[in-house]
Amino acid sequence: MTRPLRAKILRPDLDPANRKGSSGENRCRCCGRPGGAVVRCLPDGRWYDAADQTWRDGRGRRAAWPDVVEYAETRDVQVVVRPVRPSGNPEARPKNLCRRCHMQEEALRNAIRSRIRARMRRALGDLFLGDYSSPGILERAIALYRRKP
Repeated sequence: MTRPLRAKILRPDLDPANRKGSSGENRCRCCGRPGGAVVRCLPDGRWYDAADQTWRDGRGRRAAWPDVVEYAETRDVQVVVRPVRPSGNPEARPKNLCRRCHMQEEALRNAIRSRIRARMRRALGDLFLGDYSSPGILERAIALYRRKP
Protein backbone atom coordinates (compact mmCIF):
# COMPACT_ATOMS: atom_id res chain seq x y z
CA MET A 1 0.00 0.00 0.00
CA THR A 2 1.40 3.41 -0.96
CA ARG A 3 1.11 6.53 1.10
CA PRO A 4 -0.82 9.48 -0.30
CA LEU A 5 1.35 12.36 -1.43
CA ARG A 6 1.32 15.35 0.90
CA ALA A 7 2.18 18.90 0.08
CA LYS A 8 5.35 20.16 1.68
CA ILE A 9 4.30 22.24 4.68
CA LEU A 10 6.62 25.00 5.77
CA ARG A 11 6.72 26.28 9.30
CA PRO A 12 4.43 29.33 9.40
CA ASP A 13 7.06 31.46 11.10
CA LEU A 14 9.61 30.69 8.36
CA ASP A 15 7.28 30.88 5.36
CA PRO A 16 7.90 34.24 3.63
CA ALA A 17 4.37 34.28 2.24
CA ASN A 18 2.94 34.32 5.78
CA ARG A 19 5.45 36.65 7.40
CA LYS A 20 3.74 39.57 9.14
CA GLY A 21 4.99 43.05 9.91
CA SER A 22 5.29 44.53 13.37
CA SER A 23 1.67 45.66 13.47
CA GLY A 24 0.28 42.36 12.15
CA GLU A 25 -0.34 43.20 8.47
CA ASN A 26 1.53 41.84 5.47
CA ARG A 27 4.37 44.07 4.37
CA CYS A 28 6.40 44.15 1.17
CA ARG A 29 9.78 42.44 1.52
CA CYS A 30 11.61 45.15 -0.46
CA CYS A 31 10.13 48.51 0.53
CA GLY A 32 8.14 47.65 3.67
CA ARG A 33 4.82 49.09 2.50
CA PRO A 34 1.87 47.69 4.46
CA GLY A 35 -0.54 45.57 2.45
CA GLY A 36 -4.15 46.72 2.23
CA ALA A 37 -3.36 50.30 3.22
CA VAL A 38 -3.61 53.50 1.22
CA VAL A 39 -0.16 55.09 1.08
CA ARG A 40 0.76 58.62 0.03
CA CYS A 41 3.55 58.47 -2.59
CA LEU A 42 5.84 60.93 -4.33
CA PRO A 43 7.00 60.52 -7.96
CA ASP A 44 10.59 59.84 -6.85
CA GLY A 45 9.51 56.71 -4.90
CA ARG A 46 9.23 58.14 -1.39
CA TRP A 47 6.13 57.17 0.58
CA TYR A 48 4.65 58.17 3.92
CA ASP A 49 4.70 55.50 6.64
CA ALA A 50 1.78 56.31 8.92
CA ALA A 51 2.86 53.76 11.55
CA ASP A 52 6.19 55.53 12.16
CA GLN A 53 5.00 58.95 10.96
CA THR A 54 7.99 59.33 8.66
CA TRP A 55 8.78 59.35 4.96
CA ARG A 56 10.58 56.33 3.51
CA ASP A 57 12.44 55.84 0.25
CA GLY A 58 11.89 53.05 -2.29
CA ARG A 59 13.92 50.60 -0.20
CA GLY A 60 12.09 51.26 3.06
CA ARG A 61 14.76 53.44 4.68
CA ARG A 62 13.96 56.77 6.31
CA ALA A 63 14.03 59.64 3.85
CA ALA A 64 13.89 63.42 3.96
CA TRP A 65 10.51 65.11 4.29
CA PRO A 66 9.31 66.68 1.03
CA ASP A 67 9.03 70.41 0.61
CA VAL A 68 5.77 72.08 -0.42
CA VAL A 69 6.43 71.82 -4.17
CA GLU A 70 7.26 68.10 -3.97
CA TYR A 71 4.30 67.40 -1.68
CA ALA A 72 1.94 68.93 -4.25
CA GLU A 73 2.76 66.00 -6.56
CA THR A 74 1.72 63.26 -4.10
CA ARG A 75 -0.80 60.61 -5.00
CA ASP A 76 -2.62 58.06 -2.88
CA VAL A 77 -1.95 54.43 -3.82
CA GLN A 78 -3.72 51.30 -2.59
CA VAL A 79 -0.97 48.80 -1.72
CA VAL A 80 -1.59 45.16 -2.51
CA VAL A 81 1.03 42.77 -1.18
CA ARG A 82 0.98 39.23 -2.49
CA PRO A 83 3.39 36.30 -2.62
CA VAL A 84 5.31 36.26 -5.89
CA ARG A 85 7.71 33.67 -7.18
CA PRO A 86 10.64 35.24 -8.99
CA SER A 87 10.16 34.99 -12.76
CA GLY A 88 7.44 32.36 -12.38
CA ASN A 89 9.84 29.68 -11.13
CA PRO A 90 7.67 27.09 -9.32
CA GLU A 91 10.58 25.78 -7.22
CA ALA A 92 11.56 29.20 -5.85
CA ARG A 93 10.27 30.38 -2.50
CA PRO A 94 7.65 33.11 -2.78
CA LYS A 95 8.38 36.62 -1.56
CA ASN A 96 5.76 39.11 -0.41
CA LEU A 97 6.04 41.99 -2.86
CA CYS A 98 3.93 45.00 -3.67
CA ARG A 99 3.15 45.74 -7.31
CA ARG A 100 5.83 48.43 -7.57
CA CYS A 101 8.63 46.19 -6.29
CA HIS A 102 7.43 43.27 -8.40
CA MET A 103 7.56 45.42 -11.54
CA GLN A 104 11.04 46.70 -10.67
CA GLU A 105 12.32 43.19 -10.04
CA GLU A 106 10.91 41.89 -13.32
CA ALA A 107 12.18 44.92 -15.29
CA LEU A 108 15.79 43.77 -14.97
CA ARG A 109 14.92 40.23 -16.07
CA ASN A 110 12.92 41.54 -19.02
CA ALA A 111 15.77 43.84 -20.08
CA ILE A 112 18.21 40.92 -20.00
CA ARG A 113 15.81 38.74 -22.01
CA SER A 114 15.26 41.41 -24.67
CA ARG A 115 19.02 42.00 -24.97
CA ILE A 116 19.65 38.28 -25.46
CA ARG A 117 16.89 38.07 -28.08
CA ALA A 118 18.28 41.06 -29.98
CA ARG A 119 21.76 39.55 -29.98
CA MET A 120 20.38 36.21 -31.16
CA ARG A 121 18.59 37.90 -34.06
CA ARG A 122 21.76 39.74 -34.99
CA ALA A 123 23.79 36.52 -34.82
CA LEU A 124 21.31 34.77 -37.14
CA GLY A 125 21.51 37.70 -39.54
CA ASP A 126 25.31 37.50 -39.55
CA LEU A 127 25.16 33.76 -40.12
CA PHE A 128 22.84 33.83 -43.12
CA LEU A 129 23.29 37.28 -44.64
CA GLY A 130 26.88 38.17 -43.84
CA ASP A 131 28.28 41.21 -42.06
CA TYR A 132 25.85 44.11 -41.56
CA SER A 133 28.35 46.63 -42.91
CA SER A 134 28.63 44.91 -46.31
CA PRO A 135 26.90 46.69 -49.23
CA GLY A 136 23.50 45.41 -50.34
CA ILE A 137 22.63 43.82 -46.98
CA LEU A 138 19.34 45.72 -46.71
CA GLU A 139 18.17 44.62 -50.14
CA ARG A 140 19.01 40.97 -49.40
CA ALA A 141 17.15 41.10 -46.06
CA ILE A 142 14.06 42.63 -47.71
CA ALA A 143 14.15 40.00 -50.43
CA LEU A 144 14.22 37.22 -47.83
CA TYR A 145 11.17 38.50 -45.95
CA ARG A 146 9.11 39.59 -49.00
CA ARG A 147 6.08 37.42 -49.65
CA LYS A 148 6.21 35.43 -52.84
CA PRO A 149 3.00 35.35 -54.94
